[in-house]
Amino acid sequence: MKALLNVLLALLLAASLSACAATGGGEMAKVKCPACGHEFTPPAVGP
Repeated sequence: MKALLNVLLALLLAASLSACAATGGGEMAKVKCPACGHEFTPPAVGP
């Protein structure tokens, strides 16, 4: 019984984490400024 509970808990955790995964593919995310409400695409960071 305890093993079944552990498996169900692990599946629930995996399902909840996969819901937060980015599904956009190649499209850029929009960011909304909390002060003025303007939406913009942030610049890419990195080499």
